[in-house]
Amino acid sequence: MSFTSTVKKRLLRAQVTSIEQLLALNERELRSRSNIGPKTVSDINKALAKAGLSLAADPYEPYECARDAKVVRDADLRSYFLCDQCRDDYAERAFGERSPIWVSGERIDGYCGHCNELQVVRLSQWFLCGTCDRVVRSLGRGRASVKFVESSWAEISPPGLSLRETDPVELRPRGRRSDVDRVAQADFMADGVSGEAVLGVELKSGRRALPGGGVGEPMPRFQLDTTDCDDITAAAEALNVPVFLIHAQIIGRAHAPTERYVGVGLWFARPWDMLQHREAVKQRSLEARDAAYFKTKMFRPFAEFPAYVKDELGADLESMRQVGFPDLY
Repeated sequence: MSFTSTVKKRLLRAQVTSIEQLLALNERELRSRSNIGPKTVSDINKALAKAGLSLAADPYEPYECARDAKVVRDADLRSYFLCDQCRDDYAERAFGERSPIWVSGERIDGYCGHCNELQVVRLSQWFLCGTCDRVVRSLGRGRASVKFVESSWAEISPPGLSLRETDPVELRPRGRRSDVDRVAQADFMADGVSGEAVLGVELKSGRRALPGGGVGEPMPRFQLDTTDCDDITAAAEALNVPVFLIHAQIIGRAHAPTERYVGVGLWFARPWDMLQHREAVKQRSLEARDAAYFKTKMFRPFAEFPAYVKDELGADLESMRQVGFPDLY
């Protein structure tokens, strides 16, 4: 074996005296020996590879996150109830053609964790890190919030405005979405009777209510990442229309062993009301990013939106034409 003299000396000092002894060790065990550091391990791996050999596999090595395509320490086996179509979409579109580690043979009548439809579902498992797991589990709630907004809009029929979704909720490979795509679109556009874009809608959803509706105790203040505020501003400027913030309260209801998501409250905020209701901008707890905190008074029940469109929207559109989109925080 063509090890350098330095590698040979370090292996001897680490009491590794034969190639058989070396090959019985994995990288973690080798690095635990004195005098064996990352560069020495790298040199050993290169020499072994040239000879068609390798160190032993580590039974405790971290798993690779299917969405990140990286080995990460917090990647664990995560389980989701999915219909066949959504499971295939996850594997092909978001997990780099990685099939589930395991799929249950038992078929259950329940709610799919992605499309939130009552379907025949099966338990499917992938290795995912904690961040990607949270993203995956948020998708069913996000899809439910989109349908809730669409049905609520149809019920109240804001005068002269038709709604269309422009940024669908879908699972993407991590890091694949460009900054241009991220900031230039609102979640919905509302078009006038002649087809021109009149306003945009940025949708946020959560478990908590706001004052004047919903289910349960209302949240004391509304939190929005400053990057989300910047995205709203960038979309408004790129589209040359105001972008409104809508909050949907989405709660889970058991349909054991699955869960369905239901919309129970909806509110809107004028962008012109946000800055005057801002309380603070500070770093979020346990996260290295800033958030703006707003008084919940800036929101109105969505049922009041038709009256706003009829009586106030024209003046707000003129204001934007005159002085531009307002600062949000």
